[in-house]
Amino acid sequence: MSERLFRFAVIADSHVNPSDEDLISPYESHRLTNARLAHTVEVLNALAPDFTVHVGDMIHPVPEAVSYPDAVARFKAAVGRLKAPLHLVPGNHDVGDKRADYVPAGEICEPYVDLYQRHFGEHHYAFDRDDCHFVVINTSLINSGLAAEARQARWLEQDLQANASRRTLLFVHYPPFIASADEHGHYDNIDEPGRSWLLSLVARHRLAAVFTGHVHNFFFNEHAGTPIFSLPSTAFVRGDYSELFAVGQPSEHENGRNDVSKLGVLVVDVYPDRLVPQFIRTQDRPEGAAPQVQRDWPQLPPAAGAREPGLGLDLRYHWGELHQIPYSSMLDEFRRKQARNDYPILALWEMGIRALRVPLDDLSDPASRARMRALAALGSRFTVFLFGWPTDGQIELLRQHQGLLRALELIVKWPLAPDLGGRLGALRARVGVPLHLSRFWSASGQSRDGKQIKLLVDHGFAGPADPAAKELLEHTRGQGFDGLVFRVAADTDVDEGITGAAAFAARHGLRAQVHVRLASDSPAQARTDAQANGVRALGAAFTSRGCPQADVFLDTLSDVDRGYFPRAGLVDRRFNPKREGQALRNLHGALSELPAMDAPRWVRDPQFLVGAARMDRSQLLLVLPLGGAALMQLPDWLDTQDLRVRRWLDLASGEERAWPASDPDTAKVLDGPCLIELATCRVEERALA
Repeated sequence: MSERLFRFAVIADSHVNPSDEDLISPYESHRLTNARLAHTVEVLNALAPDFTVHVGDMIHPVPEAVSYPDAVARFKAAVGRLKAPLHLVPGNHDVGDKRADYVPAGEICEPYVDLYQRHFGEHHYAFDRDDCHFVVINTSLINSGLAAEARQARWLEQDLQANASRRTLLFVHYPPFIASADEHGHYDNIDEPGRSWLLSLVARHRLAAVFTGHVHNFFFNEHAGTPIFSLPSTAFVRGDYSELFAVGQPSEHENGRNDVSKLGVLVVDVYPDRLVPQFIRTQDRPEGAAPQVQRDWPQLPPAAGAREPGLGLDLRYHWGELHQIPYSSMLDEFRRKQARNDYPILALWEMGIRALRVPLDDLSDPASRARMRALAALGSRFTVFLFGWPTDGQIELLRQHQGLLRALELIVKWPLAPDLGGRLGALRARVGVPLHLSRFWSASGQSRDGKQIKLLVDHGFAGPADPAAKELLEHTRGQGFDGLVFRVAADTDVDEGITGAAAFAARHGLRAQVHVRLASDSPAQARTDAQANGVRALGAAFTSRGCPQADVFLDTLSDVDRGYFPRAGLVDRRFNPKREGQALRNLHGALSELPAMDAPRWVRDPQFLVGAARMDRSQLLLVLPLGGAALMQLPDWLDTQDLRVRRWLDLASGEERAWPASDPDTAKVLDGPCLIELATCRVEERALA
């Protein structure tokens, strides 16, 4: 990746109160907004952006409130501690609501614009950094009919035209839309005709990105190739969007408003050829505690289009589903509005996972296909699977959208057709993407172990010893396809399953597509041990990094707490990262900074699973505790004077640790997975012999 030019941050909706003893909200969490902005300032200073943009609702009192000046003073005192410049975007609390009959507060007017300018400065303006042009506008003005609206519109059109040769980024408060560009007007979008006017400028000038606030949740959209990021708040979550999650809210969440895992900032690293966004969760800071800053990994995600090694995920839950948000007697009372749960996308980005597996149905559906296209523009690629032979229409669809795809996974049924090899070659030529083959196992009859009758749908070769894999290769002479699909059952060691499949496929000049199950092989047996599934996920990620000839997919993103095969995932049902998901994020981030590694070798003892892999001039160890104790001794063979430790990374927190060199009874403890880089390779000879 080329050298980073600069970094900026975006924050939204701090809603500062005029005093620390809030008297203007029925929610206890609202009293914490000032403290949460102070914490956010410390996080930003640690992340060290070159500047920050606040996309509006700096304060909570609206312009007609007598406490407006006091809240402004509190806001300025808090952000005055920032070490880098801050640029402000007017929000509806700062300058008045957009003009519409259904808005609950005072609408924008010329006196409110004057009030904003006296306290905050210009309400539309632009600035430059390197080859980038940054534009701020006042979206409360759009459709207002005020003279200031016409002035802003003329200025914006002229400014975009004058800077047509630059990468231009637009910062607004109101999102143009939440779910689709043709949705009806509601509290959380820009009404027509102003919406179409603004989107036409976005399309005509091919803006690099648009950043919005107002919704206090994460939404990701795309318009004419431009990504639109709607950001969570630093202060609280909008409770109406809790309907996106098929799970209840604990009492401390205040019905979703105080779900602190969703608070945070967006950091954007700017490179000559791309923008790399990262969401950094600020969580909450207990009173008197030191700030905890989530580790940032600017290499996530890497360049779009690269077929880099790494872990992929099966998107079993519908990841583009539109939810009907109930009218709530709060902000939208007279019409329903639609929204998607985009937190799965955010979780995937955070964990550095861009290889995704979906059914062909997703590519066939126009709305899902649009989401695939938007994600592909930021580096994601899809393996699309299909049972049986594709129709001519499906083949044409695959051919037209081959730029979104890593591979077509074809699940075939036995007995094999006599002319299968020739048909596969013709199919691969038509679709224009690699073709991977999987074996369909009968939906009824004897199970794999022959012990019981089952009524399950299953597929994938059982491993290198599966006679069906050899039969397929002999039947087709290994021609007409590019990879074999293997299934690593829950009772199979993940490293052996991946390396064995990769080695077998490589001997035949093929790729291995390996499905690692976190679920049990029984639909009634729960696998809810989050630590055990986390070890399995981290082991799969580490092994896949050393096996670039394999595409490895986990079967689970979020917890499955109903239906068949209940199991623990990497995020919970609110799509907040669990400890295991955070560890995977930090593992992928650390590996992205390191050179290529060989396939790891593994050692097991009752307490630990340890993977050891050679790199160019060092040795890399992934140490995974297997027990449930909070603190465990490091393996004895790591406590030697001749090991030169270059790095010890706590994967759960992302923190660098000092190698324990004092009292072995107190210093040699481990409370979670860690990654250790050694300047010597002797450990492999001693521990893995």
